[in-house]
Amino acid sequence: MNSMNLQEAILKLESFSDDLCIVAKRPWTPNSECELIELTAEYAVPASVKAKGFEYFLEIFVANYEVLNRSKIELSPKQKVEAVIFYAENDAFLEWLNELSE
Repeated sequence: MNSMNLQEAILKLESFSDDLCIVAKRPWTPNSECELIELTAEYAVPASVKAKGFEYFLEIFVANYEVLNRSKIELSPKQKVEAVIFYAENDAFLEWLNELSE
């Protein structure tokens, strides 16, 4: 697939198949290069993708439904990008996102 940056991918999550996974190059920032891939049968990033410097970032399903659809209000594009990157780095939600979810 064509590469893009994390901000572009995060803002288009709803247009991607839930079966795909985002892989990205570190450090993870809105401008980090990323690609959408299918994980192997063992749920791993293919060696050919790792060889290009990409690491597992987050599955589309997790980013879209578990992170972004957590809020009861519409998030701004900047908030969406910040929330998904924070979750991928920390396996936790931003404090303000938790507050918006209550």
